[in-house]
Amino acid sequence: MMLVDTHCHLDTFDDVDSILCKAEACSVGAVVAVSQDLESMRISLDIRRKRAGLVWLGLGLHPTWVVQNQNDLPSALDWLKNNSAQADVIGEIGLDFKCAVEIQQRELQRRILEIQFDIADQVRKPVNLHSRRSQRQTLELAVAFKRRTGLNAQMHWFTDSKKLIRICNDEGIYVSVGPSVINDIKVQHVALEIDPSLLLLETDAPVPIDGLPNHPGRVKQVAESIARLNGSELQDIAEQTSENFFRFMNIDRT
Repeated sequence: MMLVDTHCHLDTFDDVDSILCKAEACSVGAVVAVSQDLESMRISLDIRRKRAGLVWLGLGLHPTWVVQNQNDLPSALDWLKNNSAQADVIGEIGLDFKCAVEIQQRELQRRILEIQFDIADQVRKPVNLHSRRSQRQTLELAVAFKRRTGLNAQMHWFTDSKKLIRICNDEGIYVSVGPSVINDIKVQHVALEIDPSLLLLETDAPVPIDGLPNHPGRVKQVAESIARLNGSELQDIAEQTSENFFRFMNIDRT
């Protein structure tokens, strides 16, 4: 059995080796380490170099960081452009209207997102998208990106709206479900709407689960929760979501 954590922040852990050993002990065979700023991109790249095969690399600038660090944007974008070919996915990128409350801030986030879409297209990599309080707007941009480039898009922790999930299903946009599915009834109902062929798993570690420490190995709890909801076996969820992950990455395993 193989599980995949498609979205976590390995750069935030002090003892990455220990964290990855815990993940492997929980049948996790792939961990996507996403980035949010220049420092985390460099750290995540170094982790992937040391643990290639287990760790997959996400490079990108988080929308919250974009608003809060405008003076550093040119150098961070230059670094991303120069190193993007080493990424497996461009992310974590997107919009965040909780952070961006002014029109100018939201326009800046969108402009930087479009630049990162162009980078993804240039290196032919899928994207991992953040969409806090901007789900509809981010999804519209994801759909346009996919139609324009033919590349895949993943809506990270995107379990607030059945209506938006149906658009994802129709447009072939992947959706990752996180630890909130364990105990949140609303999230559980939304998760059941996701096309099984577009379902991905994530932890968003180190974000805590029910106040307890989180790490990529806890993606197994996410998979177990979905299995219970679907009346499926854990093995079936693991196989389906792993297959989905490699298809998302456009990797042919046959």
